[in-house]
Amino acid sequence: MIAIIFAAGIGSRLKPFTDFHPKALAPLGGKAALVRVTEKLIDAGARRIIVNVHHFPKQIIDCLDSLPYSDLIEISDESALLLDTGGALAKIARESEFFATAETNEPIVVHNADIYTDFPIGEMISAFETSGADATILVNPHRESTRHFLFSANGCLRGWENTAKGIVKPHNIGDTAKLTRAAFGGVHVLSRSSIDTISESAPKTLAPFSITDWYIDNCDKNDIRAFVPAHSYNWHDIGSPEKLAAAQACFR
Repeated sequence: MIAIIFAAGIGSRLKPFTDFHPKALAPLGGKAALVRVTEKLIDAGARRIIVNVHHFPKQIIDCLDSLPYSDLIEISDESALLLDTGGALAKIARESEFFATAETNEPIVVHNADIYTDFPIGEMISAFETSGADATILVNPHRESTRHFLFSANGCLRGWENTAKGIVKPHNIGDTAKLTRAAFGGVHVLSRSSIDTISESAPKTLAPFSITDWYIDNCDKNDIRAFVPAHSYNWHDIGSPEKLAAAQACFR
């Protein structure tokens, strides 16, 4: 597999740390969060890893260069313009040498650098390959959130809602009471062709857009499946000082 790590975020909620450092380098048990994600992906069989950068990019590049497997890592530089998750994938599809080597049926694992989780990635990849889906996304039907993906009974994505703002997408979704709500976990597995399609749908001059929006707008044309790990696991969003402290407690 090839892996992509989103590490470009500014991390405004994680100040004051992010006044001087990228969020991806927040410490977790003596290692940067980004390093923990790269180790997890290498252990799962990643043969190449692409990392996007924007905020304090040199700090991330220096960190990755110090790793014993640095030759397996490629940088997608967004220093000039932060492209959000969808735009980041489009740029990688168009410009990455590593992505160009991906085989037609090779799974592409996409992981947020600010998510710490220890569920077995291999199980998610197997579920993706067995299903024949265009994309598989990690979700939790039990985690409290104001934002949820909405899935049919067979686990296919049908829409999205923000309960705090009373927003439901797409507008013609119908009766949402029949759908299963689940919070997104920041990990995806996509086919190479799906990422190529995302790139093709983006404007010639890249602009920021969210992969979440792309999923919602295209779930009627693409097979996007939920993945819920079979066993309990740790999951932390390290996007604020309080959440980072909760994640750090896992290592004490």
